[in-house]
Amino acid sequence: MASNPTTVQTQKGALRGRIADGLHVFRGVPFAQPPIGDLRWRRPQPLDAWDGVRDAVEFGPISMQPLRPAAGPFAGIMGHSQERMSEDCLYLNVWTPGLDDARRPVMVWIHGGGLSSGSGSSPAYDGAPLAARGDVVIVTINYRLGALGFLPDPALAEDGTEANFGFHDMVAALEWVRDEIAAFGGDPANVTIFGESAGGISVGILLASPRAEGLFQRAIMQSGAADRIHTRESVAEMLPFFYRELGITQPSADELRRLADDDILAAQNALAAADPAVNPAAGLHGLFNAVTEGEFLDAVPIDAVREGRGGEVDLLAGTMRNEFTLLSAMTGLTDLNEERALELMSPLVGGSDRAGECFETYRTLRTGRGESADPLDVYNAVMTDRQYRGSTRRLLNARERSPGGTYAYLVEQRSPMFEGRLGSPHALDVPLVWGTTELMRDFVGDDPQVDQLSGFMMDAWISFARTGSPGTRALPGWPQYRGDQPYTMVFGPDVRTVTADREEELALWA
Repeated sequence: MASNPTTVQTQKGALRGRIADGLHVFRGVPFAQPPIGDLRWRRPQPLDAWDGVRDAVEFGPISMQPLRPAAGPFAGIMGHSQERMSEDCLYLNVWTPGLDDARRPVMVWIHGGGLSSGSGSSPAYDGAPLAARGDVVIVTINYRLGALGFLPDPALAEDGTEANFGFHDMVAALEWVRDEIAAFGGDPANVTIFGESAGGISVGILLASPRAEGLFQRAIMQSGAADRIHTRESVAEMLPFFYRELGITQPSADELRRLADDDILAAQNALAAADPAVNPAAGLHGLFNAVTEGEFLDAVPIDAVREGRGGEVDLLAGTMRNEFTLLSAMTGLTDLNEERALELMSPLVGGSDRAGECFETYRTLRTGRGESADPLDVYNAVMTDRQYRGSTRRLLNARERSPGGTYAYLVEQRSPMFEGRLGSPHALDVPLVWGTTELMRDFVGDDPQVDQLSGFMMDAWISFARTGSPGTRALPGWPQYRGDQPYTMVFGPDVRTVTADREEELALWA
């Protein structure tokens, strides 16, 4: 691929990127001071200026995280960590059609990975197809992950922040966009944040955060939620197990900042793999996640949204039809009897009685529709709705009185992987939205319909970023979501708008 140098002047100094296929591309752009040494477990600090021209032609280091395989059936689906890792990870990447005053819509991507893995430089998030197709500016970001990003210890509360460091990184990246993106041909007054999985959860959190107010005008939540944060009680329960893995008791902030990053990552990995029967922390929703905290997050996000927080922001939110099939497959769960299904569901749905009710309801409804009632299929259906579809529906309903636009979607495009047994799984929307299907053919398939659908979704996301409405020439009939008329655009071989879809199942998660 032919490329030529291109230079942009930011408020901190000049950056040298590359022009490739008509796009100006800047990789590894710092947006805060490296969070190392005394800055570990502190809010991101303002970036120092530099002299001369700084190269921005290679991706920066990614956040410290467990190694993921670069080969195998799941390589590339959730991203892999074969890139250089470092605590010095606060970098972003920009793709723009021009360094001019065109004031293009800006789309800022927050990657997924359970808040413990992933990066903004994954090949699946190549910004070139979206930027070129829609004449938009694409930004992908890194943020601190795992314990280094989200350790919730009051001992670290020296600057008023005792947790949520990775979320503060996202805010710092959005502040960089506000201050700098005009030089890259973008409009700082028309910013859309979008993210999938943990990135979608992050979108829900930022929607409700007073610290993020005014930094974006639109939000797209893909397979996310606005009601998953850790309670103070669960944090207090988890910390002793984490520190036990490190061989310490209740350390001071200075002691924590002297720990080797490899030791922190090893303790995090050990805790994640622990049996919930001997370690209650293993049963939490992710070891490290958001907690309520002063001015950053003063309430459970969905409660804040219900009270009007983020109401001026336009929202597009949706899920996959069969989210949980991929997650089960990735953990080796390929067969399940009813007893084990109920055992796995019980702590997540509210106890054994509730698990039994959910299992029987789903099995009966699936049987009535002629769908499989195999225990694994029933389990995956319950967990899809419990973790994703139910959470998304609750957020959509919480915005019923919001002045901003609210739109819903559902993807039921099927993956050919494992002879189609995954159905429409978690993360299949990523290559469809990014136009990177060619990189993931085993996952998305090679039928021409796949790329046509990808074009429909790319155009809808671009239209939403530009105007606040996802409607396009190909998708003109996309009404706003309403509680009494839950209009939802279904993406798949049969693209259509529906107002009811498995409402009896979803009612269990209202």
